[in-house]
Amino acid sequence: MIVVPFFSPWHAPLVEAALSAAGRPCRVPAAAGEDVVRAGLETVNNDACYAALLAAGRAMSLLREPRSGVAADPVRVIVPTPCVFCRGDDAPYLVAHALDVAGLGEGVGVLGADEALDALAGDVRAVELVADAVALGDVLLQTRLRVRPYLGADGVRGLDDLLSSWREKFCKALSSEERIPFESVLDSFDDAVAGFGVPERDGRPVVGVVGTVPAVFDEGMNAGLAACVEREGCEAALPYLLPLAAYALQEKGVAGPLRTALDDRCVALRSRAANGFPCPTVQDLEHAAADVVPGHLVQGAGWTIAGYARLFVRAGVGDLVYVRAFGCLAGHVVGQGALKPLRALCAAEGEDVNLATIEFDPGTSEVNQVNRIKLLTAVAKRAAKRRRNP
Repeated sequence: MIVVPFFSPWHAPLVEAALSAAGRPCRVPAAAGEDVVRAGLETVNNDACYAALLAAGRAMSLLREPRSGVAADPVRVIVPTPCVFCRGDDAPYLVAHALDVAGLGEGVGVLGADEALDALAGDVRAVELVADAVALGDVLLQTRLRVRPYLGADGVRGLDDLLSSWREKFCKALSSEERIPFESVLDSFDDAVAGFGVPERDGRPVVGVVGTVPAVFDEGMNAGLAACVEREGCEAALPYLLPLAAYALQEKGVAGPLRTALDDRCVALRSRAANGFPCPTVQDLEHAAADVVPGHLVQGAGWTIAGYARLFVRAGVGDLVYVRAFGCLAGHVVGQGALKPLRALCAAEGEDVNLATIEFDPGTSEVNQVNRIKLLTAVAKRAAKRRRNP
């Protein structure tokens, strides 16, 4: 049995279905809560990468379940390492150490996702399924972000039910012995969502989120950032995971076939932007970042932060938040270092952009984190009002 403590609740069940269908039975926990954070803090130094701490907490929480289906089987824990050349590379060691400290390490092998995906790359079916899973998770997330803020209470319930139902349908499609064409699955989903339409934006601020992958997607780390932004009367714009995953594989030089499959899905989703912002390719991000960050600075999320920020601004997003995880050193230097030239470039091009920073720390209460997000949205609302009435 494989355990993959994942960072995105939108993608986790689809990744689980894809790997299981490819002959690799697995559990992909993405749940988060005080128990997960506490378990991580008890076994991982709190100065370590926050993403590694959460991965340890999730793995331990699953292995402690009496009926998890994994306790009696040989277990391998595959630790996601979505950042490039930073402290996140230590995550497999930290998770292995945490399991040993908790008395759960006997008979459990731990390895990083880079190694596991490189081994997976020779299995054509597995590569296609994993790429489909990441893309379909992006479709669900982007649809929710674009449509939900503009619906009434009944519409919100209806959309939530629809997305939940389609998550199950996507999982069944991935698990089917007879592979269903990716485009066909997308067409069926588009038909189902068409009843909601694409609501007209009503002038509320759109807050673009950029940063390290776990900080952007992990709701256990970022206090449900997207949902909180929405509750405060704004629309949240998050990146697609597809190009960020392809970027990490590219810069690490691993899993070439999977990287190509992820790129192909980026192109497929680019023309399906009705329910969100267009999906860029890795090359799109690199070109957008070229005037801000040198191409050789790839640590953490590297130039994808500046690239995504530029694409959001070009799409009319006037408020950006750079999010980072505590303990991210090399990645933080590159990400934070991009902010000053990014501000200067936006000002030179006459773009009125607010840019804020939030760091998520395991020692900070969720109330404190939510208050930071509320402050961010309050500033965004004032800025939106100023833009409407200069």
